[in-house]
Amino acid sequence: MTVTARLFVFVAFVLIAPFASASDAQWDPRLTRGTLENGLTYILHDSGKPGDPFNIRLVVHAGSVDEERPSGVAHMLEHMVFQSNRAHLQSIHRYIQEIGWRQGLQVNAVTRETETQYMIRTRRKDALDLTASLALAADLVFGAELRADDWAKERFVILEELRQGDSVADRISRQKKAVLRVGSRYVDRPTIGTRESIASASIEDIRAFYDRFYVASNMTLVVSGRIDSSAAEAAIQRLFGAAPKAPKPDRAYVDLPLKAGLSTGLVQDPAGSSSQTTYAFRMAMPDRTSEEGQLAYLQKYLLSRLIRDAIQTQAPHYADTIKSMGFVAQETTEHRLILAFNASGPDHDAALPILLEAIERVRREGISQKAFDAAMAAARRVNGNNIDAAGQRTYAEWEDRITSAVLMGSVLDDPARRSERTRALLDRITLDSLQARMRDMLAAPDQILFYQVPGGFERRLPDVAKVQAMRDDLAARAALPPLPALKSDPASPSTEIPTLPAEAIVPRSGKIASENELQSPHIREWTLSNGDRVIWLVRDTPDGKVYLSGQSSPGFMNARYGSTISQVAIQLRAQSGYRFWTQAQFDAWDAAQPASGRWSYALKAGLLDVAIATKPDALPGALERYARDLIYAEIREDAVEAVKDEGIVGGAREDAYGRLLYGPQSDEQDPGSLLTVEHLNAAADALLSQPVKWFAVGPAPDGSIRETFAGLIGAVPRAKPLEATPPRQVEGLRIAEVEGSAKDRARVQLSFFTPMDWTPEASFLVSALTPVAQQALKNELRYRLAGLYTLQFELELDADTNRAIGTLSFYCAPERAKELTEAALAVLKDMPQQADGMDTARMRSDIAFAEEGRLRDPNTWLRRLALSYRRYGDAGYLTRMIGLGDKLTDQVLRAHAASVFKTDNVAILTRLPKAAL
Repeated sequence: MTVTARLFVFVAFVLIAPFASASDAQWDPRLTRGTLENGLTYILHDSGKPGDPFNIRLVVHAGSVDEERPSGVAHMLEHMVFQSNRAHLQSIHRYIQEIGWRQGLQVNAVTRETETQYMIRTRRKDALDLTASLALAADLVFGAELRADDWAKERFVILEELRQGDSVADRISRQKKAVLRVGSRYVDRPTIGTRESIASASIEDIRAFYDRFYVASNMTLVVSGRIDSSAAEAAIQRLFGAAPKAPKPDRAYVDLPLKAGLSTGLVQDPAGSSSQTTYAFRMAMPDRTSEEGQLAYLQKYLLSRLIRDAIQTQAPHYADTIKSMGFVAQETTEHRLILAFNASGPDHDAALPILLEAIERVRREGISQKAFDAAMAAARRVNGNNIDAAGQRTYAEWEDRITSAVLMGSVLDDPARRSERTRALLDRITLDSLQARMRDMLAAPDQILFYQVPGGFERRLPDVAKVQAMRDDLAARAALPPLPALKSDPASPSTEIPTLPAEAIVPRSGKIASENELQSPHIREWTLSNGDRVIWLVRDTPDGKVYLSGQSSPGFMNARYGSTISQVAIQLRAQSGYRFWTQAQFDAWDAAQPASGRWSYALKAGLLDVAIATKPDALPGALERYARDLIYAEIREDAVEAVKDEGIVGGAREDAYGRLLYGPQSDEQDPGSLLTVEHLNAAADALLSQPVKWFAVGPAPDGSIRETFAGLIGAVPRAKPLEATPPRQVEGLRIAEVEGSAKDRARVQLSFFTPMDWTPEASFLVSALTPVAQQALKNELRYRLAGLYTLQFELELDADTNRAIGTLSFYCAPERAKELTEAALAVLKDMPQQADGMDTARMRSDIAFAEEGRLRDPNTWLRRLALSYRRYGDAGYLTRMIGLGDKLTDQVLRAHAASVFKTDNVAILTRLPKAAL
């Protein structure tokens, strides 16, 4: 039997009740909620919008914290439910592919410490309707066969995932978590497991976890989108209600156990570089849905900002000893809170007393009336805006908010009712009550101290008794010593915002040499007196802005300066100040300028793209900024020295992959010897003075914009075009192995090409083969051979070289690199045959769906406008691209696959650990 709760609230109650008790917090009445007889709970949201598809999220309340031993079993099980399934003749992986879906796109899953989530993301008129999608979700969690032969292969996939995700940041994060969550089951249970636990886990271990935790009473189902809630309930009852009734597992250990007293820890990784001292307080928090809980979390919201600001205000007084101080409030689990104070700097023993004194100062001095009033005013503004914000939620945002509330043990309340309740709670909070709450929190008996130490350094943690004595001494003092005086630098420049000097003139002597106006599509063209061209697509944009891209050739692949110098020059010039100011003066002036006037500089292989998106009335000012930057910006000596000091450039480039692809000529002249102010400024000047084609998408330009382009941009001096040197991969088969990978993994990089004339239309159709090849490679290398976790494959038709170029890269075990590389080559050779079996109708549908979203983006029109002019000198492609996906027939797909997937010209580089060579 299905028990359904639909909650109704009289509007009059919200309007007349002076205070809605926090204990009355309940789910939004627009949601349909229910609990099946077997204990599964569900929450449904009907968006009511006919154009919306729907999302499904099934939460299994079990993660790594629920494991006994070995670790990682929850994550292993998440992988295994996609294998053999009682409801399907083949694996779930294969079923997803057969219906034209892709894992990671329409279907995905994630394992965390306290839960595992399975997500289904659909599109309008998708392969599966709501009932079939719910059936897939039910099959995933209730139909897994969990076969030993499947685990024998999937084990290696997880080992590859472990190899790929093992980074310095991950290792340090796990160590911090172990210190901050000491005494809990969170400490020694990494979600992915360890190499040893993955290798030793048996299918019986996985099945035992499945039997205990994958029970209906331990699951929550969320559905959001355009749905018929009654039909959805009937489908849920039929598809999920048949699951056996079993008791919900006891998970009392999920809450972080608290202790009395101080514990200490050391965080250090051999490759770590950060140095930090952290002191934290751990405490319990009440139920979020209770009146006490609502008030406590609102106080926490306010104090998070107020304490942070108070701590950061003290930091400059200790600048001689520490670099910075910070504060963060972490909600580690549903009913637990950690307040963490930190000080960064290499001398931990000197930082600790400063940090303890800063905490004691905050505890004593508390919060100023001014800071309190500002925080309360900001909170009231946010609360007032929440109703409007909630009204703008998409169906996907509803899904996220519902799931978040479920995982936090909270509810997603009616926005108006929640806003009124929050307003009443804010009315109860006074400065004195917030001060008292803060002091209670800073007196929490469960405390943590840890030092984060860079690799290669030795540090000894202070004795617990010594730290406690330091705190007792501070607390016993009648008054704390005054803060150290701020250091003043007489040489530092004034922070006063300067004004542009009279000599900062931007010439306006340019003219429009010729102009033209075209229809279908509506284009305005201007040729300026300096040779620049403006091509403006008159088209309304969703935000009313003009999207502008100034493109010049050749980009960083030019014969005069080369790749490295060109890229460094443009990067530094984009950050440079004006020659008539110091850098500090420029920075002060620049910070005061409207963000709408800032340009982005993107130097690519074949072009330099200077772009901006701004309101039409701000465009003349932005164009003036562009012209001024070209005339007066100058790379400074200190910026060049900083680049040298950071080791960004130095010595001749050692690029084994580049040499393999392009031959010895790809080696550049030693860029370090050319890293001078004079040479970099010359490179920047040359690149920025190339003739520009300006492509714009936006409302029709007014007279002010026209005159600005004519007089100001037309007066920008242009130079003789630089010679382009586009890289061309060497013909033939080229294979190399080099040292350079991590100790336990190899990296394979593969590139192939075949000649093909570039057009935007051909490029569009060739790109349709990318997901086809991606899936074929994934089927072979991951699902059949279980040799890797993920791969990257891209296929493009290159306009500079008129070549179709494919690139593949992946990480794997060193001993399997050769096997997997040969398997990948076999897949690529077989792609013309595999194309015969592709569902082109589904591909056309996928393209149409993707195009629907892309064509709402002005950047798509801007990019394709530029491509059209590059190939044809007009905007014809903008008309021909509509419905281009419909031309992807069986014959076209086969023809393109046969043309593209040739392995006559292949380069393969394998990076191996030194021991494997």
